[in-house]
Amino acid sequence: MNLSYASSDKHGMQERRRAERRISPELAAYHWTGAFPKQEMVRDISSTGVYLETTEPWDTGALVSLSLQRKGPLEGNFERRVAVQARAVRRDGDGIALTFVFPAGMDLRLSESPLKSAADQTDPEDVLREFRIAGVLAFVARISPSALVEVRRLIREGLSNYRVASAIEIALKAERILSFGANADKMRAPDSLVVRILESGSWADSESAQQLWAGLLATSCSPSGRDDSNLSFVELLSQLTAIHLRILTAACTKAAKYMSSIERVSSKPITLTAQDMQRITGSRDLIRAHRDLEYLTDLGLLTLTVRSSSFSPLEGTDIAPTSLGLQLYARCNGHRGTAQDFYGVPVGSPVPETQSAPTLVGDQAHGAQR
Repeated sequence: MNLSYASSDKHGMQERRRAERRISPELAAYHWTGAFPKQEMVRDISSTGVYLETTEPWDTGALVSLSLQRKGPLEGNFERRVAVQARAVRRDGDGIALTFVFPAGMDLRLSESPLKSAADQTDPEDVLREFRIAGVLAFVARISPSALVEVRRLIREGLSNYRVASAIEIALKAERILSFGANADKMRAPDSLVVRILESGSWADSESAQQLWAGLLATSCSPSGRDDSNLSFVELLSQLTAIHLRILTAACTKAAKYMSSIERVSSKPITLTAQDMQRITGSRDLIRAHRDLEYLTDLGLLTLTVRSSSFSPLEGTDIAPTSLGLQLYARCNGHRGTAQDFYGVPVGSPVPETQSAPTLVGDQAHGAQR
């Protein structure tokens, strides 16, 4: 998470000193001297600033970029550290006191963690988690100010610790996706979509699922802030488990695509053997896998042809993502444009040769027409 935004310091020295200081012996701060990172020890930290035990010759008023994390080598995983800007305000014989320079709307509350009591919050992870929560609330304030009250309630009171952690990941991943696009600071989203995505997505139990929810949140943002076209995709995604998402991802990434009409992308079926299904789902329960395939078909995301009810490795199963499944996967990967652009389907791509129509299973004929 990157909290390095230019902003003026609005807190007076007296207010900074009143902020509750927390001792976290294993917390460290990195800064860069030339091309190399240097680690400084954190003596104490509060919601408004940090005291570093350092001999760096920073003058009062100097703006410093810091990365806070657990002591040790600089983390390559951005989820294990937070980047902030801080301004030097006071020097003494032991080090330098700095005040944080936060983006508008950033409200760090190290003494009000919803996850642990203040007395227990000494681990670096507890401190970093509060920075991440504050970052999420600042992000929501930017893309959907009217959703801020409800999102704050969810994070501070409404969700379990596990779900709070998942919602945080989704929001920060979405912010990162948006940062790579044009006019990221001007993108807005309907409040109903923001709340629904963070609340429903908080059940996501894997990083890959969180990433897909993040993509959906990012593509819910538009310059007008009034595009609610993702509502149907939110409804679909909320009905899918991690295994469903693995199957859909495999289908959408492996199947060959073509233009079945001027604006419609379709796909050719791929054949999955029993071993393929076990690898994709991470389970040897092929009966359960068969039910998962039928469920995705009932939702209109796949078409399915079962060549053998026992999933014989020699006969296999043919699946193909529908146009709806392809659109959902594109949106969940942060793509707001056409499915044709996302999958790189050339204009005028040939339609595959006509094959004899397979017999579909259950309600699959209904799903194949979506």
